[in-house]
Amino acid sequence: MKRLLFFILFTQLAFAQKQTPKEEELYAAVDRFIANPTITGIKNLEITERQFWSDPKPKSKNELLALVILDCNKAFYQKEFGFYFDAIRSYETALLLFQNHQLDNYDSIEYCLKPLGNLYTMTGDYTSAENTIKQYLFLAIKNNNTEQKISAIINLAAVYKSIGKSQEAIDLLESQPVEKLSAEKKALLLSLLGENYLIVGNYESSKKALEKAESIAPNFVIYKNLSIVYRQKKNYPKAQEYIQKAKSNLIGASKRDISQVYLEEAKLFLAQNKTTESQRAIQAIFKELIPGYDSKNLLPKEKNLYPENLLTDALEVLASTYTAQKNYQKAIDCYALTFAIDSRFSTVFFYEETSFLHTSNIRNRVEKAIGVYEQLFHKTKDTEFLKQAFELQEATKSKALKNYIALTQKAGNEKQKGILYKIHELSAIIIKEQEKGENANLETINSTLSLQNEKIAELKKTFASNSISQSSEFDMDRLFVKLKNDDATLTAYFYGKDTVYIFDVAPDRIRLKSFPNSLKNKKTITDYLDYFTEASAITNNLSGYRKQSFALYQLLALEKIKTQKHLIIPDGLLSFVSFESILTKASQSTDFSKLPYLMKDEIISYDTSADFYLNNQNIKSKEASILGVFPVFENSNRSLVFTLEEMKAIQKLFPGVYLEKSQATYDHFIKESKKHDILHLSTHATSGTVEVPAAISFYDQDIVYSNLYSLDIHPDLVVLSACETGIGKLYRGEGALSIARGFQNAGAKNLLFSLWKVNDFTTSLLMKNFYTNYKKDMSYPIANHKAKVEFLNDKTIPNSKKSPYYWSAFVFYGTLSEDTTSNYWYLFGGAIIILCCLVILQKQKNAK
Repeated sequence: MKRLLFFILFTQLAFAQKQTPKEEELYAAVDRFIANPTITGIKNLEITERQFWSDPKPKSKNELLALVILDCNKAFYQKEFGFYFDAIRSYETALLLFQNHQLDNYDSIEYCLKPLGNLYTMTGDYTSAENTIKQYLFLAIKNNNTEQKISAIINLAAVYKSIGKSQEAIDLLESQPVEKLSAEKKALLLSLLGENYLIVGNYESSKKALEKAESIAPNFVIYKNLSIVYRQKKNYPKAQEYIQKAKSNLIGASKRDISQVYLEEAKLFLAQNKTTESQRAIQAIFKELIPGYDSKNLLPKEKNLYPENLLTDALEVLASTYTAQKNYQKAIDCYALTFAIDSRFSTVFFYEETSFLHTSNIRNRVEKAIGVYEQLFHKTKDTEFLKQAFELQEATKSKALKNYIALTQKAGNEKQKGILYKIHELSAIIIKEQEKGENANLETINSTLSLQNEKIAELKKTFASNSISQSSEFDMDRLFVKLKNDDATLTAYFYGKDTVYIFDVAPDRIRLKSFPNSLKNKKTITDYLDYFTEASAITNNLSGYRKQSFALYQLLALEKIKTQKHLIIPDGLLSFVSFESILTKASQSTDFSKLPYLMKDEIISYDTSADFYLNNQNIKSKEASILGVFPVFENSNRSLVFTLEEMKAIQKLFPGVYLEKSQATYDHFIKESKKHDILHLSTHATSGTVEVPAAISFYDQDIVYSNLYSLDIHPDLVVLSACETGIGKLYRGEGALSIARGFQNAGAKNLLFSLWKVNDFTTSLLMKNFYTNYKKDMSYPIANHKAKVEFLNDKTIPNSKKSPYYWSAFVFYGTLSEDTTSNYWYLFGGAIIILCCLVILQKQKNAK
């Protein structure tokens, strides 16, 4: 039917008007290809396309439209043959041509935007999918095309389902009137509604929606979904009955559709602990999806794999069967193949949100794989398994941040960087408009989404997919050496859905501990964090704080370290914990300065990943130049009374540019930001909400964290002397999308920022202490550590102000290495003196 529709459309276009030779050549190539679509035929279309562009003569709109039609047909069959990413590139090329040249007489929604959105969903590029679907939903509503509007809503709900927004999908689907829909569309909508009810655990509503869909237009998808309902309810005979119905209705289905049914069958067998039967169902998937699959070996070869979510899901189920059989090495082999597929996916994600979602999905498998490595270690006592587990979890830490930094570093020209930064500017426009709620201008959002999609497609063309991949392996031996040189211990947390793993790495060893991510243990963390929501929480319940703090110490397995420094890589909710304030033992003291804080035993600093720690170099000058931003906001309810005292204290110690009051504008900050070693911002900031992003205030405007991405600055240190600069929407493996995160993306190497609302007066004291210590040639983490110790020991500060709420908010993320650059000349001079003394002594000895 698709071929017929395309053919009719081409015939209409071909005979609508007299064609140029170029048009005739393009349409003839398409006609030949449609008559016999093959992989060789696709290559011939590509040759025709290259020849078209090799002709330097100007192209007419009709000729360009013919090329759009060629690309859409090429993309359609690239998808049919399983070349998903090639198909995406072809559709993107067609769409750019159609929009940039303002072409018409072609249904770009039906033949380009819809299949492109579906391909984005299939390949896990969910942000691109959502943006594309919203784009043609807007056009469908504008053109009053009910059929396309419903298709867009169904496709958008499918995206929401994939990204964990099932309730939004349910609300969207239930809001649609179904009376006038075709039976096929009505059944599709109800089936998708049933799937989303299933995800949120509402099995009865799911069953009701699916059975209604079955009564209208039964198909294998509905039967498969009903099987899932009964599997979840542990009614395995009924689930098996529906799987058989699904398999009986697969005539004419695609290989992918067939594989989805076999995948559910494999899960059903696994739920009944029928591991051998489950493995046979997985083998059936491999036979369908993997060209050249050798069924003699159950596991496929890595070289035959390609980016396909179904293959990843099948391998994960297979790993579970091996784990159930206690064949742990085979399970690890399965997980290794899933990660190989993941690495091929991750080379094509340019939207940050998509990268977050991709990492989140990977972490579910990483969590299971770490558990298998733990079992292998207990079985063999071989620490190599712990090292492999550490390397695996490290690969999921700040993956989007690492990719963004790699992308900007490998952007070989200003044009590429300009496109990348423009994408983030457009994101900020969309966010700002969406914040208006019902008053948002849909035309503005749609046009901005359209432009953003164009920029993404343009950016993809400038980068070869393999040029931005992060395939380098983590070097554990280097980590051990660096920890020894820094006299440090590293503790890295992996905050999984079911288990929290704790990697304890010292210069001479590695250990792995864990605790269940149960409601009870999660409450231990959240109850502790609640003590820092307001200044009075600790002082009003000091005994509760002491008890809760020590309970957290025990949960997090924080043993006394043998080294001087402790580098902590938090994860999940632990990203919001100030470890310095945790109590190492029970105490009855009411004197805050006498409590047994972890900070008293060790110098604590943080990082977002061990890879950043391993590769961060502290290169600073003895006389650092500071750019200070002090908006003050005087004579307003936002006035920062002590910020000028903070500024004067720093000014006495370091030269630089200090922007105060009306001078502290965003544009002024940007103009000066590349000229200084340290950026110090003493202002207001907010962590935002689930919908509203984190933002920081300048004198003239508030800037959201993502706006900072395009600064392209590389200061040695950014000090964020403001509230909640390390807080924002939390993503698994990435941490918070905070103001601090914005500066990391901009190129900041080291950061000092806050984890909750801070007090203006005590902050100014802490900052004065920090810079005074830094002036004495202390490294950043030691200067921060000493600043807090001095604050606690300061007899002029009342006990009530020595609560951890006031002094432990500021955490340092960055290098642990001692700064040596300021001492190079002293060391060199000392070496010369020693050498001279040795020469003189030798001469005297020879003279005797």
